[in-house]
Amino acid sequence: MLRPTELNHVGLTVTDMDRALRFYQLLGLTLLRTSGPDAEGVRSAVLGIGSQEINVFSRSGLGPIEQGDVAGVHHFCLTMDAASIDDLMADLRAAGLDIVSGPVKRRDGTSLFLSDPDGIRVELRSER
Repeated sequence: MLRPTELNHVGLTVTDMDRALRFYQLLGLTLLRTSGPDAEGVRSAVLGIGSQEINVFSRSGLGPIEQGDVAGVHHFCLTMDAASIDDLMADLRAAGLDIVSGPVKRRDGTSLFLSDPDGIRVELRSER
């Protein structure tokens, strides 16, 4: 029987690497490394969150995702260290990030949703 133990990383394709990196760094992710562009014009970056990573790729000519119109990443969730959901909301506003929906009570915490610059939904969960 297969027994996965953790999610190692998520890979995202974005239209503008610099804009995406600013967004994710505002959320508190750490830029670990970048490379490119390679011979095909592809740039890549690795962002760290805890022991996991988000790999980000971009190349010219990509268009933004139209939410719900394509198969792909629906959303991913980051567990946030915040004293309360209200504190998390205040920190997001102070960083200039817009909350798309929420807060939403979950069985194991409360969630807020943002959209990254390309429309990928990012769930932020506070377990307090």
